[in-house]
Amino acid sequence: MDKDALESVQQRFLISADEKGTFLTVYPASAGNAPVNEAEIIETLRAQGITNVQLPLITRTIKEAAGSPVNILPPQSQVEPDIQVLVERDRMEAFVIITMAANSKQPTPEQVVEKLKASGVCYGIKLESLKRACQQSGIKISVAAGLRPQDGANARIDYLFSLDHKAKPAVNQDGSVDHKDINLFTTVRSGELLAEKKTAEPGTPGMDVLGNSIPAKPGKDVPLPFGKNVRVDGNKIVADIAGQVMLVNNKIHVNPVIMINGDIDFSSGNIDFIGNVMVKGSVQPGFSIKAEGDIEIQGSINDGIVEGRNVIVRTGIQGKRRGHVTAKQNVHAKFIENSTVLAEGDVYVSDVILHSRVSAKHKVVVEGRRGMIVGGQVTAGEEIKAKIAGTQLAISTELVVGINPALREEYQVLRKSIHQVEENRDQVQKSLQALRALEPSGLSPERKELLLKLTKAQFQLAGQVETMHERIVEIEAELDQMRQGRIRIADTVYPGVKVVVGTHVKSVRENLRYVTFQVEDGELTTGAYY
Repeated sequence: MDKDALESVQQRFLISADEKGTFLTVYPASAGNAPVNEAEIIETLRAQGITNVQLPLITRTIKEAAGSPVNILPPQSQVEPDIQVLVERDRMEAFVIITMAANSKQPTPEQVVEKLKASGVCYGIKLESLKRACQQSGIKISVAAGLRPQDGANARIDYLFSLDHKAKPAVNQDGSVDHKDINLFTTVRSGELLAEKKTAEPGTPGMDVLGNSIPAKPGKDVPLPFGKNVRVDGNKIVADIAGQVMLVNNKIHVNPVIMINGDIDFSSGNIDFIGNVMVKGSVQPGFSIKAEGDIEIQGSINDGIVEGRNVIVRTGIQGKRRGHVTAKQNVHAKFIENSTVLAEGDVYVSDVILHSRVSAKHKVVVEGRRGMIVGGQVTAGEEIKAKIAGTQLAISTELVVGINPALREEYQVLRKSIHQVEENRDQVQKSLQALRALEPSGLSPERKELLLKLTKAQFQLAGQVETMHERIVEIEAELDQMRQGRIRIADTVYPGVKVVVGTHVKSVRENLRYVTFQVEDGELTTGAYY
């Protein structure tokens, strides 16, 4: 109890305490003041935690109202507060309830800690909560908390290519949208990283308030989703070939062939692929296929653009001279009409070439039931072979062999360039000879550096000259082969056909049958078909 005197209103009674006990002073009644009653004094004592007083002694003191202190409660010895420790069933939290009697000692945080330790609680003790518990009697307060374990994250696969196969038109730099370029396929090159696995984590263990370690659940592993034409490199999946990357049945595959089940139109968009392309329909006007591999089209090319290694068109190629077909090797088609076809290898047509510009580095062969070349210009480096050239209507048709403008241009550029490189090489060699003639001890640092640079330049220029010489020899061999160029017609050549073999030109003015055009002894000859 507080030692300061507790006084009623207007000094009707006074309760005080010291080391000798608790004292009650009742003052004589005065005018205007109500008499003191027992209930009032008992309520005041209870408010101070004093309950075990002698009621008869209080009653007598009120009656006497002598105005002097009366000892109503002798001093009592203090007792320890009752500290109860409660631990949750999962041992992740501990509580205390401190009960204090009137004569209880004031509990300290140290006492509570000792009680907690006696109950086995040794982890996660909260000092501020202990202080608060020491000030609040009879209230359940959390004073310790465990650390819950953190379960490990599961392994995951990070895909490094787009999994969204919805068509999205490309946005041009000016903000316009190209609905022909819808990015329907994702292509990759050999060696390209496709996916990487982030391994499962073990997790972080926890601890309960009793100091027991709580193991964490480790994350679950997932297998690498590798399929065809990929390889596993540690936790990585890498493309083994160039092609279209796909996720099928949760496995990564690289398909060397793109299969289009219909036409190349707005539903598929333009195709730009590093592998092979198979089209079961046709290429519609204004659309394109560009592939580093072979392109096979079951239908036709209708004024579209097709560029590939080998181009195979089961039906035919037709256009309005806006589209073109380009092959790094060969072109195969049933017919070519009003189109431009360029091949670095051969062109094989099984029916007719009509009013088109067709060029092959080696051969153009038109065979089959009709085997006709009518109108336009057909150029081949080595040979043109057909059944019929021109028509009875004398339609202008030009057949050219033994000429490769691109190869001739490259040859001329090389001859000119190698002369300049050789001059540079000779000049460097003269400068080196002059420097080497000087005494090494007399060379300044600047001249030594120049000597080093000129030596490197000499080797570089010599290497360039050698490479250019080799290419010139290759081209000369090809041009020599072209000089043997010939045009073979198995049936009829009609008037209106212009025949060009190398630099020799012949205009056909009458029907010719079963003929071969070639240059012999510097003259363009018309011989028998063979």
